[in-house]
Amino acid sequence: MFLPENIDLANSEKYRLSIRLSPNGFSFYFHSSENPDIFHFQKTDLSNKLSYIDNIKKIIFDQGFFSSPFNKTTVILVSPHYTIVPKPYFDERKSKDIMDFNFHNLKGTILHNSSESDKLSVLFNMDEDVHSFLTRHLSNPEFKHHTSSLLCFFNTYKQKENQKKCFVDFHDGFVSIYSYLEDKLLSALTFPANSKQDITYYIASIWEKQSFDQTKDCLYLCGEIDSHLSVISDLKRLINNVERVELKPKAKISAEEMRVLPTDVIASLCVL
Repeated sequence: MFLPENIDLANSEKYRLSIRLSPNGFSFYFHSSENPDIFHFQKTDLSNKLSYIDNIKKIIFDQGFFSSPFNKTTVILVSPHYTIVPKPYFDERKSKDIMDFNFHNLKGTILHNSSESDKLSVLFNMDEDVHSFLTRHLSNPEFKHHTSSLLCFFNTYKQKENQKKCFVDFHDGFVSIYSYLEDKLLSALTFPANSKQDITYYIASIWEKQSFDQTKDCLYLCGEIDSHLSVISDLKRLINNVERVELKPKAKISAEEMRVLPTDVIASLCVL
C-alpha cells in the first residue's frame, strides 16, 4: 500500500484512522487534528466472489495496520436506515423500539452517536457480524453514521434569519436530503438514486410539504454533482437559488481530492 512520506504507521498514535463502509465499498483515511498536512484517503474494491463480511475480513487481515493503536479509530457507516432523535428525548433503552417503528423487519445491531454539537442522536443499524468483527479487530473503535458529520456542518452553513435551506448530497448510489430553518433541522432522508424522476420528485415534494419559498430559499448541492446534471437542470427550473456547497477542510486536500471525496469525509475535516 502506498502512503505519503509524512505518514509513518510505526507511530500510529499520531494519527486518526477513519474507515468508511458503504453498501458496495470500503475506504479509509488518515488525518491529524494537529497537523493539517496529514491526510491520505484510499478506496479498496470489493470482490464479487466474497460476501461483504468476508471482503472486510480480507482487507483487515491483508493490511495489518488497521488494528494499530491510533489516536482515534472511527468506523463510518453509509446507509439509508437511520433515525434522528433530539437529545432531550433520546433514551438508549428504547433504541430498538424506535428503529422498529420506522423500519420494518430491520436486522443487525442498533447503534447511535451524537451529532450537531451534541443536540441530536443518530440511530442506525449495522450488520451484526461486521460490527462484532470490527469491534474485536480494531483498537477501541467509535461507530458513526455518515449523516453525523453532515449534520454538524450543514446546521451552521450560511445562516440567514428566517431562511430555509435544503441540502442535497449525491453519494454512493444514494441521495441524502437535509432541510433546515436557520439552524433547526426539519427533515433528513436518504434514498437510492434509482432514477432521475424519483430524485426530482422527492426534492420537489420536500419543498412543497415544508413550504419552502422557490424564490427566496436556497437549495445547496454537493457530492457527485457531475453525474446528476440533468436532475440539477430540472431543479434550476423549479428553484431560483441553487448553489454548490463550499467546503473548506482544515486538512490539506488537493483539488482532485476535493472533487472525488465523499462530502461526509470532507465535512468531517471542516469541523475538526
